[in-house]
Amino acid sequence: MSRAGVATRRPVRRAVGSGQGGLDLSSLGLIALGVLAGVAGVLWCGAALACVLTGRPMPDGGLLPPLRALGRWGDPASAWPSPEQLPGAVAYWVGSGVIVAGVVVLATVVLRWRMRRATGPSGGAVGREIPGLATAGEVLAIAGARSVLRRADVVRPSLVGIKPSPTDVGYRLGAIGRRSVWCTVEDSALLVGPPRMGKGLHVVIPWVLDAPGPVVATSTRPDALAVTWYARESRGPVAAFDPQRLAGLPGGLAWSPVRGCELPRTALVRARGLAAGVGFGRTVTDSDFWTGQTETALRCLLHAAALDGRGARDLYRWSLNPALAADAIAVLARDSAAASGWADALDAAVHADPRTRDSIWLGVRQSLAALADPDVLAAVEPGRGKEFDPSEFLRENGTLYLLASAVASGSCAPLIAAFVEDVTETARVLAARSRGARLDPPLLLALDEIANLTPLPSLPSLMAEGGGTGITTLAVLQSLAQARGRWGEHAADAIWDAATVKLVLGGLAKYRDLEDVAHLLGEIDEFTHTTNRSRHGEASTSTSTRTMPVMPPSALRTLPLGSAIVLLRHTKPALLSLQPWTARADVNELRAGQVAIERAAAVAGR
Repeated sequence: MSRAGVATRRPVRRAVGSGQGGLDLSSLGLIALGVLAGVAGVLWCGAALACVLTGRPMPDGGLLPPLRALGRWGDPASAWPSPEQLPGAVAYWVGSGVIVAGVVVLATVVLRWRMRRATGPSGGAVGREIPGLATAGEVLAIAGARSVLRRADVVRPSLVGIKPSPTDVGYRLGAIGRRSVWCTVEDSALLVGPPRMGKGLHVVIPWVLDAPGPVVATSTRPDALAVTWYARESRGPVAAFDPQRLAGLPGGLAWSPVRGCELPRTALVRARGLAAGVGFGRTVTDSDFWTGQTETALRCLLHAAALDGRGARDLYRWSLNPALAADAIAVLARDSAAASGWADALDAAVHADPRTRDSIWLGVRQSLAALADPDVLAAVEPGRGKEFDPSEFLRENGTLYLLASAVASGSCAPLIAAFVEDVTETARVLAARSRGARLDPPLLLALDEIANLTPLPSLPSLMAEGGGTGITTLAVLQSLAQARGRWGEHAADAIWDAATVKLVLGGLAKYRDLEDVAHLLGEIDEFTHTTNRSRHGEASTSTSTRTMPVMPPSALRTLPLGSAIVLLRHTKPALLSLQPWTARADVNELRAGQVAIERAAAVAGR
């Protein structure tokens, strides 16, 4: 404050406007007059309805008689110029009551509709309410049902000549207002949200239920399995690979890591998956070197086991001591079908410097450590004729659940990674031989809790290229920091950049991640009005502009449950409301299936 006067500042965002606000007496008078006229109009309509119901003509008189009638409850007709035109008090007030009730109901419906338009079904404000975010029209022009269906001939060649629905060619992301927002099956999606923010409730489970083709779903908990199992049975065969018996269901799928490794290419892919779960990147210097050495030893062991008709038991025995791997070296040396030079590579690893050899074999042992558990060993030793065939699984639109604990024992992570790599590599081969060079119907990889399970080595390439081959990847992370810790800084950035759909939920607490997202949302100009008053009461106003983020990190952190920021390809960011699976039309059937699965698990666990 200065002696010359007082300055007051009032910030106003450009998109919100710069109205002065406040009401003077004349404005209040006009409002009161309007309310009085509205009440009189409603009462006049009530009197007219009473006349119609009693077979009388429309009453004469304007808006004043119905207001005067409010003071004459016993004889409302006396307030009108022609009382004989009006019915008795009972009929009069019944007609008025019907009209008043109708107006109240209509106002309630309109108010609720406007509130849902403004907040969405789950309570979050829609993006068009926030200056700087995409409007409903901008989002729907790119991600509406019509936009998704225009891609049908490309993403689903088998549907040419058939009128598809949006669920045939895409996945529902959420809604802006009352309109659904979609992405196509060729998009790769990254969902980031901390625990208990509804990742499975709003996204993972609905996507698994709506997938038009085969599904591979990973998780550390069996909740998605319980909800979707029976619903997916109507699409094709359903199975669970649950080596640690987390779901507790009887039976279960048996999958051998040795299957198909007589082909060197398969052995290479399988070894890469097994070595990824070891975690060299977090604990060991020169991790790339030691990971590569572990992969080399593993591919040789897998190749030898497959050529000699061995199983997971022999593979585990070889991993315990490099001296026992001499048997595998002999197989590779004498079998004419063995890959050239692989016997020498394994021999070099076995007979390397003791410290180097021990480090390599430490990685081999950790990759196969899960086989020490009898339950896990049984899950990787399928009986004759019961081997899992990924090609058949994909052709029959099967659903596969891969479960492993992220807390009790991380040793199953390599097996999960190798299993996913097995399916995705088969999908790539089938896609290359299919119409349009893509898998049709597409495969959905619903990788829930994938960072807790295993740093899947092919995830960066799946996010970048999978959509073009008919592999839709949904990667679910608790935070971007978690991705950096599991894949490394550069690979985590590649995963984030390659995702054509990014869904960010509330609850994130790391400022770096929140600030990165806030930068992507952009900035907006905010006007600041400054009013100066002199000592004589004269006022002058000036306006300045400052740049503010569309949504600061604090606003992103406090996004309500059921809302998400979506970054969709090249469009402006939008704020969507998400729909939980519990709001689906078939929720009763889904709940019944969930109860049946949980009961079966409880009985099996006794």
